[in-house]
Amino acid sequence: MDVLNCIEKTGASIEEATLIYNIPSSSTVWTWKYLLETQGIDALKSKEKGRPSMKKESSKKQAVERSEEALLAEIERLRMENAYLKKLNALVQEERKSQSVKKRK
Repeated sequence: MDVLNCIEKTGASIEEATLIYNIPSSSTVWTWKYLLETQGIDALKSKEKGRPSMKKESSKKQAVERSEEALLAEIERLRMENAYLKKLNALVQEERKSQSVKKRK
């Protein structure tokens, strides 16, 4: 902003401003000026560089809640499956018993 303000107030050219502020390339100032004119002052604010930090804590809490619900659902499913298999086993044993009684007669 200092460079662009200097250009506006003093009427200096972009090349003169790059020399005053020791900026290696005048194209940088051209880009700043273009961004200011097209997108406003927010476009000149520095942006964070690099990868964003991983936020595991919040996702862990959600994962724990989800996994707890999933475990409860799996327990319920396994209980139903176990009850079904017990009934099926009882029916098979009853049928075998009735067949063996018929054969004896």
